[in-house]
Amino acid sequence: MFDVTALSDREFLALVGKRPGMYTGRTSFELAVAFLHGYESHAQRCGRSVLGGFDAWIEARGTPRGVTGWWGQARRIAFPDEERLRDLTREEEEHAVATLFRLLDGFLAAKEEGRT
Repeated sequence: MFDVTALSDREFLALVGKRPGMYTGRTSFELAVAFLHGYESHAQRCGRSVLGGFDAWIEARGTPRGVTGWWGQARRIAFPDEERLRDLTREEEEHAVATLFRLLDGFLAAKEEGRT
């Protein structure tokens, strides 16, 4: 077993992205978003931000923010032709979650490299 407190945010969130159901109870886009909101809230209480600028980073890649912010942008990237927000199949949930964590990893990599 290893010490998760020694991991960077990017490393830890990559673990979450590989097995989201282990952290949220089941693999669900909605639960992954809730987990990330909680993660960000804790970071902010500690005087920092993990997701600050995520929506702008996604927008710079061609997906407008809209009213929902980064989670809505990730949903639109996962399902560009879909408008529905609920009633996803298991495969669609997995695709949406994988898309979200792929985007998040790209953002956190850019942040580590000072490109955000």
